Amino acid sequence: MSTEGTDYEPRGAAAEEILRRFREKRGEAGGDAWPTPEQIIPALAAVPYPIEALPDVVREAVQEVQGFLKAPLSMVATSAVTAMSLAAQGIADVERAEGLRGPCSLFSITVAESGERKSACDNCFAKPLRDYEQARIDEHTEQAKDFEAEMAAWNARMEALTAGLRKEKGKAASADSVAELAEAQRAKPEAPRVPQMFYEDTTPEAIAWGLAKKWPSAAIMAAEGGMILGGHGMSKETLVRNLALINVLWDGASVTIDRRTKESFRVAGARLTVGIQVQSGLLLDFVQSTRGLARSSGFLARFLIAWPESTQGYRDFCEPPPGFPALSAYHAQLRAMLERQGTLDEHGRLVPRALPLEPAAKQAWITWHDNVEHSMRPTREMADLKDVAAKAADNLARVAAVLAVFEDPAATIVAERHICAAASIMNWHLQEARRFFGQLALPVEIGDAVLIDGWLVKRAPDTAKTRFTKRDVQRLGPVRERERFTQALAILEDAARIRIVREGRSWVVELNPALTGDGRRGTPGGKEAGRG
Repeated sequence: MSTEGTDYEPRGAAAEEILRRFREKRGEAGGDAWPTPEQIIPALAAVPYPIEALPDVVREAVQEVQGFLKAPLSMVATSAVTAMSLAAQGIADVERAEGLRGPCSLFSITVAESGERKSACDNCFAKPLRDYEQARIDEHTEQAKDFEAEMAAWNARMEALTAGLRKEKGKAASADSVAELAEAQRAKPEAPRVPQMFYEDTTPEAIAWGLAKKWPSAAIMAAEGGMILGGHGMSKETLVRNLALINVLWDGASVTIDRRTKESFRVAGARLTVGIQVQSGLLLDFVQSTRGLARSSGFLARFLIAWPESTQGYRDFCEPPPGFPALSAYHAQLRAMLERQGTLDEHGRLVPRALPLEPAAKQAWITWHDNVEHSMRPTREMADLKDVAAKAADNLARVAAVLAVFEDPAATIVAERHICAAASIMNWHLQEARRFFGQLALPVEIGDAVLIDGWLVKRAPDTAKTRFTKRDVQRLGPVRERERFTQALAILEDAARIRIVREGRSWVVELNPALTGDGRRGTPGGKEAGRG
């Protein structure tokens, strides 16, 4: 099947409907003139991140870092809020109503390409947290050495006792021998709890083990989320178990991990923050590879989605502000939060205090909760995103609690202003979820066209050209399976976004110059979005 013939038609009712709109335009332009390109899908407009909703200290730090790094504003802000979540989750749980108490931990996904400087953003905002982690590790160096010596002595004693029992082979073990062995087992040295607060390239089970055995408050911060979503921990054999495990950690509930060949363990009183960046194609592949489980299990619904427009190509160098005064003020507040971390009980479980909503805050939260609930009715805006909407009010309370604890680490309530600020942030994330998950609901052929279109529009300024061999588009682009690739090109050609011409023995894909003529990069589907 090939686009070289004019009689090619893609399959699918949705594709037919889109092609019906474009078919009349075929032939309108004469000669080599380009017709006006059409959108592939109706696009939700991106809206600016509600930077004014952040506390003054946070807002000024975000603007200072964004001015220097030139990363998308929403990415910078999400990094700041993620670091705040890690510091706050060890202090307090948010109590929405009687019996509705849970962590204030936040999960976020930033959908962006490599090179958007997410690592730099995370490093800017998380520095006090990483310094705290390193200081605790340094403090426990001698304890770790003592533990190793104690374990060596314990292992030697256990070997001696078990050797004695083996000598009694064929006889009933004496009561004294059994009692001595039991006493030795109870005396096994406990490893010192050295905080490990950051995880990157690892598996969900390894994170759970760290929360149970090392430190009960941690974060996954990965600039390449494919290591998390596409790694061994999300293989077919472990997918269902690990999706459920991460869901439990978001809930702050207890879970027992049973192992056949290693020590089993129980996670209780633990808190986890997640902030990852992932390329749109990788996230789409992950969702498709789970055969719907990523959505039906509620896994993705727990995440705050950000889908910023790229700033790559527009990041002229500028000198950093001397001393980063706004970021320094933000760091000082994080350090104050670290001094208020909740205590650990005798089992090493975190014991955060309850942070209830004041009456006015609770009423504001209920109003927002009900509005989102009603938006899930048929024909309403969240009807196709019930999984996301169902977790939104919980996430609103979490964001509000993070803002409250950042503002005052000794806070005893969540105020109405915190709920209102969190509502602005959550409204923005819900809009981003609608934009992104709307693409997941597309028919395969339209979704493929969107991906290829975004790849071409982004690559044109990178390579200073609007013509690519058809072979290179298939070989290097996001859709490689031949029939799907061919269908997608046909849709793009009928939408006047590309045309395919013969040059010698090769076929060449030409991108409509109107898509790059103003020097701006389009987002997938050809829409232009305001930055951050």
